[in-house]
Amino acid sequence: MVYNSPVLFDQSKTIVDRFTVRHDRRKLLIISAEPREAGTIQQFTNEINDQIEYELIKINDELQLKNINEDLDRQKMGTQLYISAKWDDAVAIFSAAIEAGFSEEGIQTLIFGEKKRYVYCMKCYHLQEVEPKETDTICYHCQISLEIGPFFSIERKGYIGYPYNPAFVTLT
Repeated sequence: MVYNSPVLFDQSKTIVDRFTVRHDRRKLLIISAEPREAGTIQQFTNEINDQIEYELIKINDELQLKNINEDLDRQKMGTQLYISAKWDDAVAIFSAAIEAGFSEEGIQTLIFGEKKRYVYCMKCYHLQEVEPKETDTICYHCQISLEIGPFFSIERKGYIGYPYNPAFVTLT
């Protein structure tokens, strides 16, 4: 059996509207890469203060984001990870966390701004970004019409795009 590491996608079970405290965890690690949302983080740390051990890492620049692996690698088992960031930064932190040994159950992600959604073309094997609510699109690479399926492929890192001929679609 082949194992595919989890990836962050627009419908990921790790994405939350609000952080919730996990009292069954030894420690909480909060990584904030969105300084404009400091109030949200402050509210959460006030909620957990004196209840459970936590560490807050504020990422202020690109170099600090690239070196987040070191912070994640030194965490002990039983640490709950909270990520507060824009989409691209959240994906980078999430990927580093999975590489460091975190599971999806041990991560909560709060996205600020737009989430990104990707479709994988089954004809030319190209991955491209699409609008969040699109149900079909044109592949930028091979120019074929694609129906965006409901299934997300962890291996391909996108929703499956099934080629179809729009001329044969009947209107009802």
